[in-house]
Amino acid sequence: MERPVIWNGTVGEFEALSEAVNRACECPSKRGGQAGRRCAAHQMLSNDQRAADGLLFAHRIADRLRREEWSPDPERSAPAQPPGVG
Repeated sequence: MERPVIWNGTVGEFEALSEAVNRACECPSKRGGQAGRRCAAHQMLSNDQRAADGLLFAHRIADRLRREEWSPDPERSAPAQPPGVG
């Protein structure tokens, strides 16, 4: 028996994820197909705890990674000096 996914984020984060999943939704019932079947996006949201946790982690760290990528870092831009020089 599958365990339900427990959302470990905020209500706002869940709403944003739900909107993204709904935009990617390809459920058969949306296209006049079998009711009760779900697309991969909805299956992931309801059956894959690891994926939900990973998406939450990525969402929370994304801004920091963008800032680090585009900010000048004096240590990274300076050429490496051999020990004892300088």
